[in-house]
Amino acid sequence: MSELHTPATRDFHWMSSVEGDPKVLRSLHEAMMTFYSEAGERADYQEMLSSIDEHPGKDSSTVRMARYIASENPATVLEMGCGDGRLFRALRREGWNAEYTGVEVADYVVDGNRARHPEAEWDVADAYDLPVETGTVELVCSEFVLEHLVYPVRALNEMMRVVEPGGQLLLVFPDFVSSGRLASQVLGFSPASTALERLRQGRLVDSVVSLYDSRVRLPRALKRVREEVGPFPVNLRPQCLTYSGITSPDVDAVYIASKDEVEDWAHNQNLRVTFPWGRSGRFYENAHISMLKSC
Repeated sequence: MSELHTPATRDFHWMSSVEGDPKVLRSLHEAMMTFYSEAGERADYQEMLSSIDEHPGKDSSTVRMARYIASENPATVLEMGCGDGRLFRALRREGWNAEYTGVEVADYVVDGNRARHPEAEWDVADAYDLPVETGTVELVCSEFVLEHLVYPVRALNEMMRVVEPGGQLLLVFPDFVSSGRLASQVLGFSPASTALERLRQGRLVDSVVSLYDSRVRLPRALKRVREEVGPFPVNLRPQCLTYSGITSPDVDAVYIASKDEVEDWAHNQNLRVTFPWGRSGRFYENAHISMLKSC
C-alpha cells in the first residue's frame, strides 16, 4: 500500500516539497493532476467554485485583484489557474480590456472558457510549464492556486520566468501557518465536519478530539512545520484524495502555505516584495503579495 493511499489517520503526513522523497512527491502530484484535470473527479468541487463566482462579494479577493490589476493597467496579463474565467470577467467589469491569457490544467474547463470568452486566450497547461516565452508578460497572477501545488517553488520560478523585466507577479493564497488551520488535514476520526457538527450527530469522542486537534495540536504543528519538515512542506494525504464527495474549500490544498516563506523566497530571488493591502486583519490569514522583477 502506497504512502498516499493508506487509510486516513490523525497523523501529520507532511513532507518538504524541496527535500522530500521524489517518488512520493511524484505520486502525490499525479494524484492531484488527476483530481483537477478529469471531469469526474473535479465535478462537485468545480460546481462549488462556480457558485462562488455567481455571487461575488463587493470586496472579494477576485474583485480586489481585478481592481488592482486595472489600476496598474498592464498591456498583458497571464492568469495561472484561471478556472472558469471569473477573474477575466471581473477585469472586464473594471474596464480593463488589454491582452489576457488564462491557463488551466483541465481541458474541458478551457473548452468552456473558449466558447464563453473567445476574445481572450485560453490554454491547457500546468503551473510548471507555461506556454509563454520568457520575459513577455507584464503581469502574471494567480488566485488561490499556489496552495494546491505539490511543487510550489517550481511554480514560482516558472511564473517569474515569463514576467518581463519591470513586471510583476501577483499572488493570493491562504496563509495556513498564520491562521493555524489546514482544511485538507484530517482532524478527529472523520472527514471535514466541525466539532459542533460531530457533537450534534452524537459523536462525542470524535467531537472532543476534533476540537483539540483544531485548536491545539494542528496550530502548534503548523508553527513548527518548516523547522521540523523542511522548506515548502506539503500534506501528502489531503482529504480530497481520501474521501469522495467533499466540497469544502481547501480540502484539496497540499502546500502548507506561508506568506513569510514565499516572501523569503522572493527576497532570495532579488525581487521587490510589496503587500498591496498590508499584512494584518483579513490579510494576515490570506496573503495578497506582489513581487516586482527588476528591469
